[in-house]
Amino acid sequence: MNRLPIGNPRARGTGESRAGGGRVDARGDEGEIGVAHGHGHGHGHGHGHGQGQGHGQGHGQGHGHGEDRQEDREGGSRVVVSASWGVVFGVIVLVVSGVGCDFAEVGDGTRRLRMGHVYEVKSPTHAFGTANLDERLEEAGVGLEVAVFPAAQLGSESELLEQLVAGEIDLAIAGPSFLAMWHRPLGVFDAAYAFEDLEQMQRVADGPLMAPHWAALRERFGVRVLATWAYGSRHITGNRPVRHPDDLRGFRLRMPAATVWQASGRALGASPMPIAFSEVYMALQQGIADGQENPVPVIQAMGFHEVQQYVSLTGHIQSSIQILINERVWQSLTDRQREALGDAVVTLGQEVLEGTRRQEAELLARWRSEGPVEVIDDVDVGAFEARARATFADGYPFSELYEKVTEEAKSEEASSEETSPASRGRTDG
Repeated sequence: MNRLPIGNPRARGTGESRAGGGRVDARGDEGEIGVAHGHGHGHGHGHGHGQGQGHGQGHGQGHGHGEDRQEDREGGSRVVVSASWGVVFGVIVLVVSGVGCDFAEVGDGTRRLRMGHVYEVKSPTHAFGTANLDERLEEAGVGLEVAVFPAAQLGSESELLEQLVAGEIDLAIAGPSFLAMWHRPLGVFDAAYAFEDLEQMQRVADGPLMAPHWAALRERFGVRVLATWAYGSRHITGNRPVRHPDDLRGFRLRMPAATVWQASGRALGASPMPIAFSEVYMALQQGIADGQENPVPVIQAMGFHEVQQYVSLTGHIQSSIQILINERVWQSLTDRQREALGDAVVTLGQEVLEGTRRQEAELLARWRSEGPVEVIDDVDVGAFEARARATFADGYPFSELYEKVTEEAKSEEASSEETSPASRGRTDG
């Protein structure tokens, strides 16, 4: 029996509300759970984009992973609830092995699964990933279908996790900060400069170092991680260039409210501010915040480049999301179905990474040639890394894991330098 943090049942819907004339916004980024307007349960798409986040004007792509904060607006009133690592709006006790999971089959005996996530249909996560999942399974010919419900149609990220454990849905997507509420070491994925790049992040996620941590989710909550997908490299925008930690002294940097995110902001040298994602554009426009940080496609989708003069390529967090399946559902599949589903998820994850990289490169090239923002390339990443690694070396639930991950990155870098043509030339010469 395990205690499972859950979301606010009164904010079940996110997106355009069909029950009260109001609107419920999908989380913008790292776990911003939602902003609800009106009454009833909403379904549809909300603010979020890009790699999962949306524009602050009622469109865009919804996503986020791990900001433990919810804003519930009903009839004009507003209630803000902040959660710590272990609890999100209450606790429910579930016997994981004995709930839900009424397996669905269509007329010809084909097994049909339901998947929910908070990303809008134009986000890389959906456009390059989950939108193609059912087609890949059909090509495999193993009698397995997946109906995907994007854009928070089935609820916020915390609600989707609740439904996944209860067996109400079969697959879901969540980010590390949400999963860290169940297993705290997973917060390492959202700690500044834990990883060199998205590729190293994915290697670590898929490697032996993380295997026991994914196993902990499986054993305690009945949730299996099928794969880790890239969300994007996060960079800082502002009205002054940021090249060194000293440039962030007194800099009010909007970051998600989760503990690890706020710690990362301080580790960079900034004064982090936990502003709701849907309010970031206005906060930047009005000077309430000096800057924010997000992947490049999100900056574009949210229009942050319209109210900021510089994009400084700090690459301080290599953001990720995890593809999850209910363990009882996984065990109920045939060997061929499990193999096909696992292969499809891993392959699509690579396509999401490539699509994300493509979008980032295209946008940076456009900004460099046309503006309206100036791209700052000469960032002293080493200085930022040193501060972050000193911050997270101890005192956090994931500190031991952080040290192992960063040491692994150093070893890979040293190995790469030793085997490079230039290094061989110096050795041979």
